[in-house]
Amino acid sequence: MNCSEIQYLEASANYTIFHFNDGRKQMQSYTLKHFEKILQTHKAFSRIHRRYLVNRRHVISYTEFEVLLQNGKRLPVSRRRSFEPNTE
Repeated sequence: MNCSEIQYLEASANYTIFHFNDGRKQMQSYTLKHFEKILQTHKAFSRIHRRYLVNRRHVISYTEFEVLLQNGKRLPVSRRRSFEPNTE
């Protein structure tokens, strides 16, 4: 799985749903926290909400409250977390 193809990861109980560029979804039987630890080395991923881990390379705009992805999907940003744009 190529990390650049992943737009965002979504927590669903003890599962994680991967959302890809081409619209595919893939469910994995691990928590979002598990994948967050794995993806720490990829600076492109940010935890923006208890439910979402987003690939910053697919964010086209953001506010204090949400991010907008290339596919038009809007994801909430938690009050306790903040989104930092990709500075690379």
